[in-house]
Amino acid sequence: MSDTRRFLHGRRLTPLIKPWVACLMVAGLVFYFETKMPAFHEVVKIVYFVIAVVLVIITARAVRTREGNRRKGERRHADRRDKNNEN
Repeated sequence: MSDTRRFLHGRRLTPLIKPWVACLMVAGLVFYFETKMPAFHEVVKIVYFVIAVVLVIITARAVRTREGNRRKGERRHADRRDKNNEN
């Protein structure tokens, strides 16, 4: 793949954009609801907070680095057990 289609650490940007667009659409609908029914202003603050928390979690998971050791070494535990039992 070309480098322009990659995000951080070899990842694409698409898995981060889709949830952001969805959350912004939901926030827009909540804002529209709030303008039509101002009595729900206190409830809408909580909904905005939940949307913000979801965005922070999604962004943190997309940006976090992978652990350096995770993909190196033997991944099949069964093979290691069999080799240890042959002794």
